[in-house]
Amino acid sequence: MESPASTLARRCAALMDADMRVAYVRHALREMAPEEMVALVAELLRRRTPAHADALLTVSLALGSAEVDAARTAAARRAAKDGLPDVVALLGSHEDATPELGELRVPDFGRGRPLTLGERKTLARRRDRQLLGRVLRDPHPDVIQVLLGNPALTEEDVVRLAATRPIDPRSLEAIYQRPRWAVRYRVRRALVQNPYCPLPVALRLVHHLTAPDARRLANAPDLRAPIREACARAAHAAPEH
Repeated sequence: MESPASTLARRCAALMDADMRVAYVRHALREMAPEEMVALVAELLRRRTPAHADALLTVSLALGSAEVDAARTAAARRAAKDGLPDVVALLGSHEDATPELGELRVPDFGRGRPLTLGERKTLARRRDRQLLGRVLRDPHPDVIQVLLGNPALTEEDVVRLAATRPIDPRSLEAIYQRPRWAVRYRVRRALVQNPYCPLPVALRLVHHLTAPDARRLANAPDLRAPIREACARAAHAAPEH
């Protein structure tokens, strides 16, 4: 008999679009009892075949939706009771303390005056590559949210954005919430290794690193202890490439 994790992996593999996969899994998670979600995540973490790893990534992205908060929180409590630290790391809310941001300056858009937030959001929809280079430096997460939907944006742009320091953590969370970008390895790695990344986001992505990257980040002095500890555990199960 096929396990729930294998069933989920098979159904995810049949959906080619990342947004559709995340939407499907989000609905499935919302309907699960706590013990079912814990068992599903535990098996996906344990199996590590390519299909199961892809399904785990989809689960990790779906967990960022407010729609599954109640089910996820209940499952995290159950995982803590069952003594499953990796499952807790993936499902938990986690108290966060990112570095101080200080003042983040709006780039000069060459208009001779400061632009309003609405004007900057309008610019984020334009396909002018030179202009997009400036929009990528905009500190407001609402501008970044619009920018991430711009068809002219490239993976290289998003990797650079995910590596920006300092940056509003909400801008990094916006990247994570876009499956189009979060399924890409270089983007995920940049998010995890950014000290400004929200802790729940980083912990959900740790298990999608290669072993060399997980080992390296387990010793990164600028990352918070829970991330380093999760990387150390993940390094034992992660693929070498």
